[in-house]
Amino acid sequence: MAEQLGLINGMELQHTDDATKTLFFDDGIRRIDYVLAYDDEEDEEELQKNSEMRKVFLENLVHQGLQVEEALSTKDSPRDDYGSTSPTPSGEKTDETATQIIESSTKKKEKLTHFIKIHAPFDELLDIAEDMKMKMPIQENDVVITSWVQKNLPWLDRAIKKNDPFVVRDSYVKEEPNFFVATFDKFRLKDFIGSSNQDEFFSPAERSRLVYYICEKTRYGDGRLQIGIDHMVHEGIFLAQYTLHDGRVHEEEGQQPENDRQRLHHDWASFKRIFKYQPIPAIKEYFGEKVALYFAWLGFYTTMLLPASIVGFICFLYGIGSSFNYVPVKEICKPSNESLFYMCPLCDKLCSYYLLSTTTCLYAKVTHWFDNQATLFFALFMSFWAVFFLEFWKRRQVSLAYEWHTMDFEEEEERPRPQYVARVTTLKEDPVTGNMEPVMPPSQKVPRLVGAGGIVVFFIILVIAGVTSVIVYRAAIYAILLSTSSTEIRTRAKIVVAGTAACINLLVINILKFVYQRVAVMLTDWENPRTQTDYEDSFTVKMFWFQFVNTYASVFYVAFFKNEYFIGSPGKYKRFGGATAFRFEGCSAQGCFLELCVQLIIIMVGQQFIGNVTEIGIPWLMKMLKRREASKYTASRPQWEMDYDLQSQDELSLFWQYLEIVLQYGFVTMFVAAFPLAPFFAWLNNIVEIRLDAVNFIKNFRRPVAQRAEDIGAWFYVLSTLTEMSVLVNAFVLAFTSELIPKLVYTYKYNIEGTLHGYVDFSMSYFNVADFTNSSRPDNPTANVNYTMPFCRYPGFHDGSSPYSYSKVYWITLAARLAFVFVFQWFITVVSRVIAYIIPDMPKSLDLKIKREHFLAKEKEISHREATGKRKPRTKDKQKDDSKWSEDLSKTETQML
Repeated sequence: MAEQLGLINGMELQHTDDATKTLFFDDGIRRIDYVLAYDDEEDEEELQKNSEMRKVFLENLVHQGLQVEEALSTKDSPRDDYGSTSPTPSGEKTDETATQIIESSTKKKEKLTHFIKIHAPFDELLDIAEDMKMKMPIQENDVVITSWVQKNLPWLDRAIKKNDPFVVRDSYVKEEPNFFVATFDKFRLKDFIGSSNQDEFFSPAERSRLVYYICEKTRYGDGRLQIGIDHMVHEGIFLAQYTLHDGRVHEEEGQQPENDRQRLHHDWASFKRIFKYQPIPAIKEYFGEKVALYFAWLGFYTTMLLPASIVGFICFLYGIGSSFNYVPVKEICKPSNESLFYMCPLCDKLCSYYLLSTTTCLYAKVTHWFDNQATLFFALFMSFWAVFFLEFWKRRQVSLAYEWHTMDFEEEEERPRPQYVARVTTLKEDPVTGNMEPVMPPSQKVPRLVGAGGIVVFFIILVIAGVTSVIVYRAAIYAILLSTSSTEIRTRAKIVVAGTAACINLLVINILKFVYQRVAVMLTDWENPRTQTDYEDSFTVKMFWFQFVNTYASVFYVAFFKNEYFIGSPGKYKRFGGATAFRFEGCSAQGCFLELCVQLIIIMVGQQFIGNVTEIGIPWLMKMLKRREASKYTASRPQWEMDYDLQSQDELSLFWQYLEIVLQYGFVTMFVAAFPLAPFFAWLNNIVEIRLDAVNFIKNFRRPVAQRAEDIGAWFYVLSTLTEMSVLVNAFVLAFTSELIPKLVYTYKYNIEGTLHGYVDFSMSYFNVADFTNSSRPDNPTANVNYTMPFCRYPGFHDGSSPYSYSKVYWITLAARLAFVFVFQWFITVVSRVIAYIIPDMPKSLDLKIKREHFLAKEKEISHREATGKRKPRTKDKQKDDSKWSEDLSKTETQML
């Protein structure tokens, strides 16, 4: 039998170890393309019902040409052949064989796990590939693209390639050639490269996608919508469906990696490669285009962060270096200026008057590290960086789509989700198919949409309530710290409050995120979208906008709602309620810029740390628990059982990966004017994130069915929206949170010398202490300093007497702030549009390759039609002209400018 079966695949395979053997049927020749798993149900009625459905499903698979075989979990025995099947070489199979697989399991009283192994013969794969209109290789890519450097500076090109520190020199993953492709046609099989080797013509990832295509079209009952393996898993008829990894993740000691999983483990899922390029083509071959596209995007984004990190670090170092000679900092810290800056109390009653140099000197120095002359330059740089990132990613994305043959690919019309089918009872004729399909009437759909929207709004209000509670905490703790007799505590009170409040915000963010994730799933399930794409779109809208508000609400508060416009000034402070209530905690004399930096550091870095720990910790823990349980039964287990113990990935697994990085992108772009180190921390996180995700995909997750994808979908438009928002947010940060505009106004309008000498005194207003109310007047006015003057100072531009209205300087400064926002916004927008117009979405070299590919595909088709007599042979002159044009095109060298 083994020799006969060997004739099916054209060769007899040899396996080096038992682990590799378990990738095949018991005969050791037929590859396992897909695995289904189920447990014996305790309820007899449920057992009989599900057994009958499994029987029908497997029989239908056999009728469509697939071959099946059963194995039991090693809790019972390492291998149990009862009920397994041995098809004939031709793939013929009687109905009784599939029936035996099901009936044999019903005789067992112990609850066991059953594994149904599925193999697709080569002829069946050809039919499915033709139905799916797969693109297969017809000729190796012969278009030579020569860059300007390669043509004019070949020595430099060789030096770059030889010394590129990010290239893996001792790679186990070998570079695959690039091919031109054409839509597959089984009657032209010989035209496609590799068709003589039936075992390798389709890769394991392609085989799994083809088998899944059949499983999704196979019926398991007589019901109108009892069809597809996804429905069966949803209803609990099968517990799992997955494709196998290539074998053990670790090779034997002293041996070289022998399968793709081990090669990727060495070259990708290893922290030894943390500063190296990812083997994206190999990832695509193993996991499919959709997963590979995510890692390609993440790697591209991380690479683009490197120059932004360097520029941001230089700007930060400039701020540190210039802080020692910066005039406003020297004026604040100069002891002889103490008599000028007797400051008003920072809280009601408990706080006393203080000297600006005592409390604010260190704060002013650290603030200048982030808010300095380079801040405007870096904001402009990052605005253009974001534009270049999106434009170059579009080019990279379309190039990958071409290389992976997914350009303009057409998926079959999506079928309704199992949950949708189960809950919708109204039927309507589909105008395309003519079949009766379930449809949710507007009377049910509209109330659900409105209700779900209302709950989302409620949770957003809950986020705002959480931010408000932290505001109360700020005011109370700040008052307590300032009322102490310790100069050290009073000096660092603002930083302590900002840091602890940010930590509380981080805790609240994660608690609300944890709760809302489940609420969002429940809401989307209740809304019950028709298809999986509709489900993902609805869930994305709910989750992203909640996460946007949840993540950035406290940051927006510190940046724009914690200044004198909303907090008030002496004699006019805003309070939580009533004349005697706590007043809102305001900014220091140097503004809220440093507090904004602290808020960004803690929330951004804290979120990344928590995300990385949970991403790697939970899958690893789940795997260890399952492996520990399984180790009680057998030391050697087949591959299908080890993969069954790994964590499954749901339809939204990549959604969480994208969401995490997109929120990080918001920090990098929207508030980068306040935190120039944001790109560096993002880059540092991402180089670790890539390897952690790789470890999960290689070691901790089941291997997903290879899915095709042309682009990153809606996430690109989310990134574009954040990029446009970032320009406006940074403009307001620079205009209203930073001291950039007041300093420019003072320098060019109010200082004859055109310097910042005297700016601190200029930026401070006077307040008559006799105008304090009893509820705000200090209980101990001389606690910090022996203060007997009739006035105190506070930041802002106000008249020096009651009612302390805004001065003329305030209105001039406000006009300058608004003018800056307008100019900054439109300057970036116009230049960005010009950049986007200049940079084409598709590289010129790619356009040449596409034309060459279309020409070859057409030639192959014409030649086939001529050979089969379906087309009149062309004249020799015509063939000669076409051949010459083809030869010239294949030798084209395109100079890339």
